[in-house]
Amino acid sequence: MKKVKDVLKRKSFDGVITVSSGKTIREAAKIMAENKVGSILIVNGKEIKGIFTERDVLNKVVAKGLDPDKTKVDDVMTKDLLVCSPDDTIEEVSRMITSAKKRHIPVIEKGKLVGLITGGDIMATVLEDRKIEIEHLQNYIQGNIQT
Repeated sequence: MKKVKDVLKRKSFDGVITVSSGKTIREAAKIMAENKVGSILIVNGKEIKGIFTERDVLNKVVAKGLDPDKTKVDDVMTKDLLVCSPDDTIEEVSRMITSAKKRHIPVIEKGKLVGLITGGDIMATVLEDRKIEIEHLQNYIQGNIQT
């Protein structure tokens, strides 16, 4: 059974993109665009205060006509974060994401941010596992099993 830490090992980035509390929407959006990410964690020192996502830009800023140069990320970020551990299973995190309707979950180990896992990461992992399973079954059916 795969765990969150297995998924994090496969991800091709050096860390989670963060922005300090108090930054404007434009500053946060610029950092997101430069790093080609759909979400950014809002921090105050080492404490995670919330998450700001592309959906927040659309639903909480653009749709409401807020000025991105004056509005702070703190005013529109999602504050009720779900978090998980590197030792949580993919199945556990998948249930969390589905039931809470969240797309991004920070991964915390011993009080420290160690990664971010998304619904897409989980889907890719599940699909890869299914592909391997199908290949094994096809080899079994075709008699190509090596012992």
